[in-house]
Amino acid sequence: MMTTDISLSACHVRWSAAEAAFIARSDQHPGLVCRNEWSSLAAIEGLLVLIERHRPAPEQSHRPAA
Repeated sequence: MMTTDISLSACHVRWSAAEAAFIARSDQHPGLVCRNEWSSLAAIEGLLVLIERHRPAPEQSHRPAA
């Protein structure tokens, strides 16, 4: 489950006969690619999960707890 919003300007999905799978990628995250042999939508969802996992963790507040 994703906990933050992801905003992409574009997401590209294509069928790869060589890999027998849908391939999803984004220009904003060129190193991340998701493959799914059954569904283009599942490939996009998998890409979003990968992007979420590779985002830097939010900075922790250095304020002491009340």
